[in-house]
Amino acid sequence: MTAAQEQPEVPAVPRDLVAHWAGRWRYPSLLALLSRTDEGAVLGADAAADAIADGLARPMGLPEHTASALIERGEFAAARQVPGWADVEGAVEAAVAEARARLGRRLDRLARRAVRAGLADRPPEGLEPLLEVRSADADAVLADWQGRLEQAERRRIAELEDRLCAAVEEDGWTSGGADAPGQACADWEQAVRNCLRQGELAAAERLLDAGPSPDAVGGPLTVPAQRIWPWADVPVREALAWYAGSVGARPEFGSQWRPDDESGAALVAALAELHLHMSAETVRGFANALDTHLGADAARHQVEEHGGGFVTWLSGVADYQRIPQLALPRKLRLYVGPDGWAPEVPEKDRPAAWLVLRMQATAGQRELVPPGVAVLDVRTVLQLAAPDRHGRATSRGHRTVNLLRSMGRGLRVVDIVGRQPLPDDRSGPAAHPHEEHEDLAWWLDLLGVRSTDAAVDMLLYDTDGHPVALRAALAGLIPDTDRPYELTSEALEEWRADPDAQAAFHDAVVEQSFLGSDREAAAALRSVLLLVRGEPDLALSPEDVAAVLGPSASTAGSLPMELGAALSRVAAAGFLRQDPGSGRYRWNGSGLAALLTGPDPRRVESLLDQDLRELYDRRDRSEESAVLGLLEVRESYAHTRVNRLAGAADAIRRTLERDDLSEGGRANLHGALRAVEESQLAEARARDPKRLYDDLNAKEPLDLRSELESHCLGLLAEAPPGVAVDFVPGTDREVVVWASHQLLKMAVGNLLDNALREVGTDGRIRVTLGLLPRGRGGAGSPVARIDVEDSGPGVAECWLPFLNGLVGGPPPAAPKGSGRGVAFARNFIVDHNGTLRFLGRSHELRGAHVRIELPVTGAPAG
Repeated sequence: MTAAQEQPEVPAVPRDLVAHWAGRWRYPSLLALLSRTDEGAVLGADAAADAIADGLARPMGLPEHTASALIERGEFAAARQVPGWADVEGAVEAAVAEARARLGRRLDRLARRAVRAGLADRPPEGLEPLLEVRSADADAVLADWQGRLEQAERRRIAELEDRLCAAVEEDGWTSGGADAPGQACADWEQAVRNCLRQGELAAAERLLDAGPSPDAVGGPLTVPAQRIWPWADVPVREALAWYAGSVGARPEFGSQWRPDDESGAALVAALAELHLHMSAETVRGFANALDTHLGADAARHQVEEHGGGFVTWLSGVADYQRIPQLALPRKLRLYVGPDGWAPEVPEKDRPAAWLVLRMQATAGQRELVPPGVAVLDVRTVLQLAAPDRHGRATSRGHRTVNLLRSMGRGLRVVDIVGRQPLPDDRSGPAAHPHEEHEDLAWWLDLLGVRSTDAAVDMLLYDTDGHPVALRAALAGLIPDTDRPYELTSEALEEWRADPDAQAAFHDAVVEQSFLGSDREAAAALRSVLLLVRGEPDLALSPEDVAAVLGPSASTAGSLPMELGAALSRVAAAGFLRQDPGSGRYRWNGSGLAALLTGPDPRRVESLLDQDLRELYDRRDRSEESAVLGLLEVRESYAHTRVNRLAGAADAIRRTLERDDLSEGGRANLHGALRAVEESQLAEARARDPKRLYDDLNAKEPLDLRSELESHCLGLLAEAPPGVAVDFVPGTDREVVVWASHQLLKMAVGNLLDNALREVGTDGRIRVTLGLLPRGRGGAGSPVARIDVEDSGPGVAECWLPFLNGLVGGPPPAAPKGSGRGVAFARNFIVDHNGTLRFLGRSHELRGAHVRIELPVTGAPAG
């Protein structure tokens, strides 16, 4: 066929013609083609034909089927153009949010990988606009950058391997060296190669810069695992005889398992003595030998009998500074007992360890003790005393790490990860990504869980590295019981998609971040979560957050909470940062907001509704207590006026009897003046109940130091001469709470009046103010603690459940008074998101001890 006879070229199709075709929705590929073609352009005939053919091959019966197909392909702009489906916008936005989260996790993972590789190449920008149109375009740009990253990694690995080879050749040592420096160099070389193999290039470079040392600085890859005892079927007595020179020892035993150092030999000898005859002395000898082998002080160990066995305390297990935030106590309990015995270890004594004098502990023995008690056996000790794979004694640091690895699966997440406080300011520079990665890798390693770099990076992204969120995530992913042996990216995806797991995670983060009664902060946090869905960089004003809380929230005084103060506590807990100029709040990071919202935002909405209902109920209870107490308050003010005027007169008389005005005289006179002023105010309020009611409901920022000092001075003025009133400020900082001056005064005054009544004419009352920097468990929003103690007769133990509101009805033997004052005080404190508890007898004064805890805050923004 000649050129003139060839099939003529098919003309192009005008785009606008196709764009107005009513039946275009039946062809998903055609809509995708239109979304990538500018208006006024033409569609290539072949491309248009292929798109229509695709629709004919897979016909669409309804517009929503077409939209769903396009969403599944990531053709979001095309899906928005599907005509005839009212819900298309909502479905597309939900899919875009999910795709954005996936892209964010992938981008963050690659960025962390680039940092660990020590590369300056920045991630590509402008990916989200591409994603909004077509996810494949954003994926292609990111894949291109990933390819360049992998090429740079290969070049950098080659450079670091050249440096390692040069260092080995220059120093003239080999891995076969038998002296201590040779051992350190071999360990160092292996650590560098481990880091290179796992892509931890920044860690490898740090090792190369530092040079050989017995304890190479870095993550768990720098500490090789110890060899595993291969003869589990050999009885303990026979195996220990091998160390004593028995002719029945296996041929390879001597070169691989006989200790190469004095402390290792002493540890095996102490184990043999303990196995032969268990007593307090042999337990002490074993503990001394173990701590010495770990490099700790071998001072004489305390040993106590414990339920048919013994308990002692080890100091070398937690003495290892390279592991970040290791939460084990400085002295760890070690239980030892005869065969068939198991220790009973209460919660307060955990974490702990239990040595089983069998070659290998059975599954049944491990099940006898609760999580937090690690089971050690004879095999663990022999492995710890053994030389390394080159026949040399291991370093003391490596011994500690490997002992912790042996214990890890018996310990709880909190035993390793701990309850470390938040940084003082999470609005500043974040921790270096490599340091975060290395810390988390250590925790997983010591808990006996293998992990990949991708899984570690995903978890850091999802939690923003927030300590409370990270602990809560680990508790859900690798629980203390039925703990998996590996944490994979797939397991993370399943956990993230599990509604029950995400609900537990959300509840744990909120509970551990704020004082348990602080429903205001919880409501503020949940309101922010509902606002930042899909837009973590959104800048929010308190008014924006108030709009989520209800249609009337913008009206002053309509909310049952001080929103600005609550937002400041959410920021103090590390979730938000406040822009200094605008006063607006932004979320810290991007992954945690999506994780706390979970797969179903309706649960967050439901929890927020519960928070608001509880806050309204609290306000109602507080107002009811105030109304019911108005008459009592008026009477109390009249009574107070008489008492304090009398106290002022006595104080002035005592002052006038003196020849000079000393410091004590000034204090008495100052207290008298305050008492007179209080009496004048009391008289005015007693005449005006409306003013009193308004004062009760007016909240403002109050400094607890000055408030409590004023209360104590007033009490001292009216107290008999034989009563001492001490105020002990536990901090030199201002402790600001957002509270009603009158309600707080009534609550604290009630407790002080009770204390004064109980001590009589001779005794002591002490008020202590403490500041818990990060709230419950050492993490979260700051908390003020007020302890009121006296030297009176105290509170009977049987009254405590009734006074603390745990049991209804009258107590078995009614205490003095009606108890209404305590109930009112508790309502007032709870209305301020606090708690009030009777703790029984004061440890020092031996009388009553009442504790108030209140969330610390500042004046609300805006």
